[in-house]
Amino acid sequence: MPETPARGFLLRGTFETLDPSRPLDDNVLTAIVFGSSTPCPADPRTVRIDLEPLAGDCHSEVWRGRGASRIGTAGPIRYVENGDVFAGWMSIEESRFGGLLEATETAYLALLRLHAESPYRHLWRTWNFLAEINEGQGDDERYRQFCLGRARAFAATQDHPSMTTYPAASAVGKQGGPHSLQVCWIAGCEAGSTIENPRQVSAYDYPRQYGPAAPRFSRAMVVPGPLHLISGTASIVGHASLHEEDLDAQLRETLMNLDALLERVRPDGRPQSAKLDCNSLVKAYVRHRGDAAAVEKTLRERLGGAVPILILAADICRSELLVEIEVAYHG
Repeated sequence: MPETPARGFLLRGTFETLDPSRPLDDNVLTAIVFGSSTPCPADPRTVRIDLEPLAGDCHSEVWRGRGASRIGTAGPIRYVENGDVFAGWMSIEESRFGGLLEATETAYLALLRLHAESPYRHLWRTWNFLAEINEGQGDDERYRQFCLGRARAFAATQDHPSMTTYPAASAVGKQGGPHSLQVCWIAGCEAGSTIENPRQVSAYDYPRQYGPAAPRFSRAMVVPGPLHLISGTASIVGHASLHEEDLDAQLRETLMNLDALLERVRPDGRPQSAKLDCNSLVKAYVRHRGDAAAVEKTLRERLGGAVPILILAADICRSELLVEIEVAYHG
């Protein structure tokens, strides 16, 4: 069982296999359990996400803080906090609100208004899971509708001083199942620092061709620890997708984008990548399940055997993209 985060670390994430017969440790903020059959304890700090694991020894993502955690609710939000860090999650049925756009706006308004009035005013990282993310044509595509709902919520709260930066984020599609939106996030009492990728246009500056509202997230967030939270990253240069339907080329491009972010977040500013290790997390989403073995092989060759990797079946926000990767690491 992983130890409590060392002195100076507010937050640590690990991939774990949970024992249903054992309660979660007191310092656990949340355990995100992937897959419909992955075992987990009956603990209110767990949230199940229906993305099936395809590779990786451990299928639950557990986030720990310092000291005992406390559980609470606020409307549709369930949360755990410990005085330093806040972990929240909610599941919104779209049919109750007239569609994904309205459900997303409702969810993010609840989230942002809660944090605007709480000690945990700084949103660090969000994960968004929605069914059939590429369904619909043009501006009616579900991902574009999600982005519009999220943007409206941020616009409604932009005057609050803690809402002037966007968190690191991922948004991927659940392959099948009911039309519902699941949002998980981490916030803190202290502000993080955002990082952008010099190879890419910032997502919030995307041109109109990608929808009525640009995606509201930063490419990476460095939070106290320091802990580097790198957003979902794909084969995009500038603002354009590259290497349509070519998995190997998309994976190479994605890794170059990750390298650019890893270089940018070095504390001493040296032009070299940070070295990921056993305390890092690498999570990959693949559109086609048969691609998991090739993605795992490439990541192992690139990162070595010690870096924890989890590969999940998920649709990517642009229909031409086949893989997306996110990273968390200390350093």
